[in-house]
Amino acid sequence: MIHSRKVTIRIGAALRYIVPAAALIVLAACSQSAEPAPAAKPEEKAPDPVTIKIGVKKSGYLTDEEFKRFFADSVSKAYPWITVERVDYDDKLIPEMLASNGVPDIIVTNNVNGIPAISEAKLLTSLTEGLKKHSVDLARFEPQTLEAIQAAAQRDDLVAIPYTRSFSALYYNKDIFDKFAVPYPKDGMTWQEATELAKRLTRMDGTTQYRGLEPNVPERMAMQLSLPFVDPKTNRAVINNELWKKVLLQAAEIYSIPGNGKHAWKTAGINAFTKDRTLAMLADVNIITTARLGELTDLNWDFAAYPVFPEAPGKGMGADLHIMVPTSISKYPDEVFKVMTTVISDEVQLDMAKQGRNSIMKDEKYKTAFGQDLPFLKGKNIAAVFKTTTAAPYTPSLHDTSSMTLIQAELRNIFQKGKDVNSALRDAEEAINNSIKAKGQ
Repeated sequence: MIHSRKVTIRIGAALRYIVPAAALIVLAACSQSAEPAPAAKPEEKAPDPVTIKIGVKKSGYLTDEEFKRFFADSVSKAYPWITVERVDYDDKLIPEMLASNGVPDIIVTNNVNGIPAISEAKLLTSLTEGLKKHSVDLARFEPQTLEAIQAAAQRDDLVAIPYTRSFSALYYNKDIFDKFAVPYPKDGMTWQEATELAKRLTRMDGTTQYRGLEPNVPERMAMQLSLPFVDPKTNRAVINNELWKKVLLQAAEIYSIPGNGKHAWKTAGINAFTKDRTLAMLADVNIITTARLGELTDLNWDFAAYPVFPEAPGKGMGADLHIMVPTSISKYPDEVFKVMTTVISDEVQLDMAKQGRNSIMKDEKYKTAFGQDLPFLKGKNIAAVFKTTTAAPYTPSLHDTSSMTLIQAELRNIFQKGKDVNSALRDAEEAINNSIKAKGQ
């Protein structure tokens, strides 16, 4: 009896809680059915499609494959509504583009002679607000790359964003060295040491003339000493001095080696090295992609550090940057920044490094990644790429390109016609000043 009573009491107590709870559930259900269902949120409208036109200099910048990989595909992946379109151009086309309203949204060029031409066309625009709005962390970049852009634009703010930097190196054909039993070049050589090595390799073998060294255009050697061509404030040549004299004398000595006088600059030098296979050493920038070295499986090559001047030990060329310059007349400034921030993202920058592109980011991981995805670089002296540091930038001017041509002509007069170097510099100086005057500047 006592046991059954306890059970009865417990059941009764439980019912006192169960009944009100059931009532609450019913009331809640009635309340819910009485209230209207919340309206569904309208779906966010997808952004309107936008096409960003990117002007790329015709040679030496981006192959079609690289443009697709680093720009078009990367941007499409991050922002499906943005399409990037390549437009080939050169500096001479800028006035025509202005006249036809065909100026690209972004111009891919270099800091050395690209920015002055864009500045002359009044197409530069400050990136200060855009950098802040799109949270671009400038601390990621090597400081000298940003300084080089500021020097080129002669402004304290930024007008462009770099995405890669050419490295300088001494490429050499191991088969030619082996043929003449000459030891391979070493990292850290001076230009004079490279010249002495070239003398041992410049030989006539049967009907084939082998050349020991192609130092390339003199302005690349001058960059190691941070030498300007024209003072942009006075528009007067600044080349008649002892350091320019040293550059021309060193280059002339190399070309004066009997049998080495047939200079082959830029593309001609690459062809002598990769196609003719008669050039033992080529001092050049990053030709891994442009010369398609990965496809030349029978070319037995390697590279050493770029030769240096004793006055600038360890200094390679100045910052030869490939940059993205947003134009002031673009109608899509936000989309332009989205394109640029995609290209400088960690993902794309690492991919570039793995594909043999020299990064402009200061994190060591990019150097470590250099060439990782290129099997043909396995066993090569990749460390040579980083054995020299970037020389301090000089201030470019709008007249540098024409000045380079005039200096190259005087260099030829020295080693081909025996012209005195002092006379050559004086004549180059006068020619540059006359050229500037003829332009009314």
